[in-house]
Amino acid sequence: MENRRPGTVRRHDDGVDMWEMVEAPPEARLTGAVVGYTSYFERTTSFTARRELAATEGVLIFNLGDPLEIVGADGRAIVLDAGDGFAGGIADATSISRACGSQAGVHVFLPLESLAAVTGVPAGEIANCVARLEDLLGTAARDVGARLADAASHEARFALLDEFLMRRLYVARPLDHAVLWARKQLARDAAPGVAVLADEIGWSRKHLAHRFRVETGIGPDAYRRLARFERFWNALRACPDDSLAGLAVEAGYHDQPHLARDVRAFSDMTPGELRARLIPGQGGVRDD
Repeated sequence: MENRRPGTVRRHDDGVDMWEMVEAPPEARLTGAVVGYTSYFERTTSFTARRELAATEGVLIFNLGDPLEIVGADGRAIVLDAGDGFAGGIADATSISRACGSQAGVHVFLPLESLAAVTGVPAGEIANCVARLEDLLGTAARDVGARLADAASHEARFALLDEFLMRRLYVARPLDHAVLWARKQLARDAAPGVAVLADEIGWSRKHLAHRFRVETGIGPDAYRRLARFERFWNALRACPDDSLAGLAVEAGYHDQPHLARDVRAFSDMTPGELRARLIPGQGGVRDD
């Protein structure tokens, strides 16, 4: 009998689109290095493509369904068959995922530094793009992808990922703790200025900006803007009927024009258009 881990099941079925998402934590030894997993299945007819918005964390997904096309923020596209995985670093522009049939897969949520450890490359090297996991890891990616595709249950997928990630994180390169600390500070509401952070680390502002870009793919000022947009987007997704002005203030925006500039920059939409394209059940953003 399987050892069941705690988890949450979210379902949506309006007679047109349906999906099921099973969310669960990693095993205890991966706590802190991996946030969690989502194993999913969906069948949609009202749309085939989603906009994947700019984000401060990377992405690691294995496709286990019909072919899936991903267009990265850099405009380059890849097509994934069942068992194929892909990774992407920070994106400060919109990507597109386009389904070619029913979709299934598993999404691994993990901090940027863990993504770098798992893929074996600095996250800055895969910023604003999507990379086939096989191109980064070779046979290790093919093996785990095939085993995930053959897994008979969500729990079996999670157990396979525990094993795979434990091996990859064991051989990880050392973390740049100064940049990691700076990222955490810049993600806060009312974050300190970059010059203040550089002084606290003992670096020049120029050196911090250089190291930050190597590790993440973007500069610290851009990261702070992106983190603020992400706070707004997460709040809008959770409470889509709330006032846009109220959500903007809570996220750290000074006024509506300030919000509109960032939403346009990071999603290519106005705040109103972003809300209008929300998919029910926290299903993301449709690409009309």
